[in-house]
Amino acid sequence: MVSDNRNGENEPMLRKNDSPPRLPIRYVIIFMCFMTNVLNSVMRMNWNIIILSMVRQTDQTILQPENKAEIFDWNIETQQLILGVFYYGFAASPIFGGWLVGRYGGFRVLLAGVSLSSLMMLLTQLTARLNLVLLMINRILDGIGQGIVYPSIFGIIVNWSQLNERSTFISITTSGLSIGAVLTGYVSTWLGESSIFGGWPSTFYVYGMCGAIWCMTWYFIGSSRAANHPWISDYERNLILQWQPEEVKNYPVPWKKIFTSAPVLSLCLCNFGYEYGYFLLYSDIPTFFQTILGFDTKMSGLLTVAPNVAFSIVIIFGGIIMDKIISSGRISILSTRKLYICVGFGLSSILLVLIGYVANDVMLSVVLTTLVFGVYGLGPPAIGSNTMDIAPNHAGLLIGIIYAVTTTTGFIAPAVVGLFTHTHNTIYQWRIIFCIVPGVQIFGVVAFMIFGSGEVQDWATNCNDEDTESIDDDDPA
Repeated sequence: MVSDNRNGENEPMLRKNDSPPRLPIRYVIIFMCFMTNVLNSVMRMNWNIIILSMVRQTDQTILQPENKAEIFDWNIETQQLILGVFYYGFAASPIFGGWLVGRYGGFRVLLAGVSLSSLMMLLTQLTARLNLVLLMINRILDGIGQGIVYPSIFGIIVNWSQLNERSTFISITTSGLSIGAVLTGYVSTWLGESSIFGGWPSTFYVYGMCGAIWCMTWYFIGSSRAANHPWISDYERNLILQWQPEEVKNYPVPWKKIFTSAPVLSLCLCNFGYEYGYFLLYSDIPTFFQTILGFDTKMSGLLTVAPNVAFSIVIIFGGIIMDKIISSGRISILSTRKLYICVGFGLSSILLVLIGYVANDVMLSVVLTTLVFGVYGLGPPAIGSNTMDIAPNHAGLLIGIIYAVTTTTGFIAPAVVGLFTHTHNTIYQWRIIFCIVPGVQIFGVVAFMIFGSGEVQDWATNCNDEDTESIDDDDPA
């Protein structure tokens, strides 16, 4: 494993004065984390788009790309298996990734995760050509690589931000997921249909090479903590260090107290409600518009772009405004988080229910859908930042636990839709589906309102509990 501090020194190489730098290093670090989420998104979404170009089409309404790329005879069940097996690795790895962040630092884990996913991208054509089993293994490993990235980003943010910057940094980095989704729709379609670049294989090679370039850049400019960065100025380092959690050499994990902590459990329930509504909207609303409203291809494209743009705008400005409110001192940190949760979950619930009652107005349905996506941008700054409020040394692990629990919504939400629509797919069934979302979200809101906390928990600072796991400092990295 590479060393987090390449030159072995803690002194800055470029700046040693106490004046504010023109370009703070922490902004560069956050930009790299943002680009990580962009890469993660395009690598994940690419499969959903490009698999149509990889298989022989029996449906005459779907045009086969006119290029010489290899075509596979995968039936619909095999295609769904290829797409779905990714999530076995993706759902199983966040907790392990969070533990790795505490043990080895976010720099190394982030580098390992992006490297693994990039390598799997580059090997996709080879594994698909050799054996379907090898392709499945490729997909699982890709899921593991992407699953450990999110906890590592949180571990980096908590060690590279002031208290009044955390919501902003979380918002900026998370917006990369929606921006990546928009880019993928255009880039993957263009490359997949291109005869010059060789069709669908080019998408995996382009994204894999972008990941490799990111890894090389991150190796030279990344760092887990501000104190260890060789280029940081004394001014910026001191600015950040006053808000950083104390570095723990022997990383103890109070597993029992984490899993029985009321604030942690309330965060899990709160994020479960958020992810349930968001995933239903993201994955099943297109089905609603196609089967109930009869959308055409052009309108489906609008449905993809506009909501993701709205989400990106709201999440970025929502995080900035949250930090401004906290900096003003007029509202406590916890009250600010709760305010965002109430507004975000409340408005999204109302708008989702309304979608089921305006089915006769297509444009209004699109507007409401875009607004719901935008309102969901208020969730990540509140939920993500709260992990740093209650346990800054374990922020990566906590977000890994929360992420692992809430990925189950990816299976539950489609199952609920299927339960109500498999025999009768009418507007009345969809109204029931939309009305279930507020019930799930309200349950999470109530849990967070009662048990949520904005204070560092005792188990997050006491490293000598009986149920902690202690790791020797001289274990090889």
